[in-house]
Amino acid sequence: MRTSTLSILFTGHMVDLPDRTSPRFPPVLVEAAREEIASHVRNHITTRSAEAVKGFASLARGGDILFHEVCRSLGIDTVIVLPFSPEEFLATSVEGLDSGDWPGRFRKLWERTAPDARLNLGLQKSDAAYSACNKELLKLSQAYGDVQMIALWDGSGGDDIGGTGHFIKCVKEVSGLEPDIIDPKKLF
Repeated sequence: MRTSTLSILFTGHMVDLPDRTSPRFPPVLVEAAREEIASHVRNHITTRSAEAVKGFASLARGGDILFHEVCRSLGIDTVIVLPFSPEEFLATSVEGLDSGDWPGRFRKLWERTAPDARLNLGLQKSDAAYSACNKELLKLSQAYGDVQMIALWDGSGGDDIGGTGHFIKCVKEVSGLEPDIIDPKKLF
């Protein structure tokens, strides 16, 4: 019996910056989120070898970086898609916290990813660029195998185009997938 390949598509909130007025994913929840992401990934790979699974996500501070780290610790290859240059992405979506060494972790993951498994779309910074990045992630994951989405999402509205909530909505509309949701509020 041939086991089909599995794509695990991930989206999630960034770790909150200190000036965020309504917390969604505070730094104190990073380790709990890592454990929960690992649990969800393990649940989806129980009947497959790591070679038959591939992870797909961008590389923002928080959920994305945690997802790539978890997958790689389990022997799962991952694909990274950025909407624009790594330097600009670092400035807009990774830097800003004194704790967690998110820029160092970003660089380590980016540099240790094979060139054919990391994609820079080269777009101008905009909400539409983030949305294009999400669409590319979905397209690549569908081309690889059966898709399962995991999302670190608080369920609230208000995500702009290209944000976590928007991506979940698009994936549901395009593919009918119901993502596994990890709610940061429940990690306290």
